Amino acid sequence: MRNRHVTRFGSPLTSSGALYCACDQEGLLQMDVDMQLEQLRAKGRSITPAIKAKVKSTAEQRRAEYHDKVNQIGVPDKLKRLFLITKKAEVEQYCRSIVLSEYDLFLLIHNCSQIHFTHRSRFKQYVPEHLTVSRVDRDEMKAGNPKRFLTKTHSILLERRYIHAHLFERGADWHCLYFSHQDIEPPSTNHWKYGCHFHYISYLWPKLRKRWIWCKFNKRFTEISGSLHMRFEPSEFPSPGKAKQIDPNDKSTIPPWAVNFDPALACGCGSAPLPVPQVVTRGLWVMKVSLPPKAVR
Repeated sequence: MRNRHVTRFGSPLTSSGALYCACDQEGLLQMDVDMQLEQLRAKGRSITPAIKAKVKSTAEQRRAEYHDKVNQIGVPDKLKRLFLITKKAEVEQYCRSIVLSEYDLFLLIHNCSQIHFTHRSRFKQYVPEHLTVSRVDRDEMKAGNPKRFLTKTHSILLERRYIHAHLFERGADWHCLYFSHQDIEPPSTNHWKYGCHFHYISYLWPKLRKRWIWCKFNKRFTEISGSLHMRFEPSEFPSPGKAKQIDPNDKSTIPPWAVNFDPALACGCGSAPLPVPQVVTRGLWVMKVSLPPKAVR
């Protein structure tokens, strides 16, 4: 399975599972549909166009319900306040005092129109040439020999530079939040003394122009003089033990994860609403999925 939204290596019904790589929300939706169809095939069902349409409709309905819930939550107050500050000195002081989670950023991206801002993002990955995944690597992966592919993937995670940039605009006002893969490393290895962090810059920097900054993210090195650091809490996804503690009847909040591919859950990809914040904030979601036997009986 491979298209511009999602790539799948292997099968979720095997003991080794399938590796899904989704690059947007549409990719997550296709993952949901794909896994449901795989379960039906395993039960001996013939997959007709009508069944495909029904499965996709169910997945789309789940996504719509999730979007409605996120709309109701709105933009976090801490980010509303940040965007209302009109003096650079006050911004500098405020950024030292707050901590933003990846879920906060997801809510801002999803709901920025509620505060009359538009949003655009840029995700650039810079990978050393010798680690580029080739057609041979993919063919070996499909043939059941994933060693070369997984080795390169592991090395890419160590040596790549991945920039995640988000620009919010309203007339002459603009705000830019960005971070690299290195910026969200654990505190013990992070280059900033306070650990995981965003970089923030806005129209309040008189010598910087929005167009110049946006073009800057096309390059491997994106150091922008004067950008502020804000403490950042990346999304964490529950281990199988923690997943069992989630109360599906608790509608008071949406957890930081929105898709949980824990094999202990019977419905696989469809066990929780779509989409996950990481697809929106980082432009990529990678997960190995192995459906439990009880899901396909």
